[in-house]
Amino acid sequence: MLIGVIDIGSNAVRFCISDLSDSVVSRNLPIVFQERAKISLYDALAASTDRRISDDVLNTLRIAIMRFDKICKALNVPNKNVSVFGTEASRSAANSDEIFAMIRNINSSWTVNLLSQKMEAIYGAMGIASSFYEIKGLVMDLGGGSIQISWVSSLAGNFVMSDSAVSLPYGAAALFQRLRAQRAEAIKSEITSAFALAFKKIKPPFPLKGANLYLSGGGFRGLGCLAMSILSDDEYYPVPIINGYRCSIKDLEKVAQKQVNDNTMDKLEDVFRISRRRASQLPGILTLVQALVSAAPEIDAVYFCQGGIKEGFLYSKLDDSLKIRDPLVTCTAAHARPACTKIETLMTSAMSSFTPSYISKRILPAAVSLLYYQAPYTKDTQATAALNIAVTGVLAGVHGLSHVDRALLGIILCERWGGEVFDERVLGRLCDLVVSESRGNLGLAYMFWGYYVSKLATVFADLFPAGIVDNENRVTVELVKDEIDALFVELTFAKDDPCTLAVWDDIEGLERKVKKFRKKFDIIGVPKVSFKLSIK
Repeated sequence: MLIGVIDIGSNAVRFCISDLSDSVVSRNLPIVFQERAKISLYDALAASTDRRISDDVLNTLRIAIMRFDKICKALNVPNKNVSVFGTEASRSAANSDEIFAMIRNINSSWTVNLLSQKMEAIYGAMGIASSFYEIKGLVMDLGGGSIQISWVSSLAGNFVMSDSAVSLPYGAAALFQRLRAQRAEAIKSEITSAFALAFKKIKPPFPLKGANLYLSGGGFRGLGCLAMSILSDDEYYPVPIINGYRCSIKDLEKVAQKQVNDNTMDKLEDVFRISRRRASQLPGILTLVQALVSAAPEIDAVYFCQGGIKEGFLYSKLDDSLKIRDPLVTCTAAHARPACTKIETLMTSAMSSFTPSYISKRILPAAVSLLYYQAPYTKDTQATAALNIAVTGVLAGVHGLSHVDRALLGIILCERWGGEVFDERVLGRLCDLVVSESRGNLGLAYMFWGYYVSKLATVFADLFPAGIVDNENRVTVELVKDEIDALFVELTFAKDDPCTLAVWDDIEGLERKVKKFRKKFDIIGVPKVSFKLSIK
């Protein structure tokens, strides 16, 4: 089922065609086509004395929408499946009716919606929920003219949000205009008070202390790119994807202290994904963040999201049975070979009851589904391609993955192909990302169990080199000892099986490799692993 969406925002107009026909991957809202037109209705309104969108801007919008109409026809998107959404700037334009009459004249079969503030907040919150497997916390969607504030809980597919979401007139473009006429401190004080009242009005069912904050909208995405640049301890941040980027509220406060003026504007344009227009709006966005920190200094982690109106609308079209699915598992399952089901069963039998559920329930099935993906590659490229599979590879555009998901999945698959990469600095940065974003020792535990999964899964993949189970009894797995400090796994292999004998040296080195990794990093809270290998 192909669905087209036009999101007429204040700063830009976004076009999207998504394919929700495949129930396996529809949770990831797979994109067939997407485009962003640099049409700012907010600027058009600001330049007008009568709050009307000028004919020139309307003509530019008309051409962009006619182009999308042709694209929809070329891809055979049914007219009834195309929806158009107008937001803040469309609502406030004096000639709003003229805008939507023009759209209906282009294609009278499309569904055209002028969203209320409430519906804009709902779709915005759903878009943020679609960006992760599960979320719980405050959500903010920053547009050109306003910012929507709410709270959201989306756990086990159960989506709940505040029934009193707040819209404040502090969009990125609006603040840019105000800072040209007012002192930043006065605006900051005003926004701080407005934020404090908004937090009381939305009535979050959890304390603000220690809460997560999810930020969406183009202005916040620009802020996230700036944070990546400033907060990265190394030469660069290793995942050039804004969705899923995380930092602490204290780190975001450091970013907010950055001075942005005409003298630093050119340098800001050199930062990844920050245009001159976005750079010009950063002073207002940084003032907004300073006010946020003043109003809620005890927020814990801040997550940046790609999801907005169009993602929220698409997410709302999914059945609850699809919303509950793990986007990490669904996006990788499409690449699994027939043997992966057998290998996942074997791997699950080798997991400890003390293995973090993130590893056993999410990372393990995702990694197993991709065990053969780099098989056609040359030896020189397998490990490097596997390392980057979710960063710049085939899963780079997948919606709903965190940066830890992307990094750890790549690390495991890289090890599956021997771990020898062209640039070890990239591997090191991704390892550091897993450890730092997963709070230190938990991140080290993820690394250990990820390494354990990679080495054991490699053995099983080598036993079924064609990716097909041609002998169900080739290997059996028994968890003999499962204690917090000791794990003993017995592997029994079929006698005289050439697939086993050909890789026996690698099988015998399994325990040595796992012990060496555990010792090298002196990881606390993970068991000593022993394997008993036998042939029957």
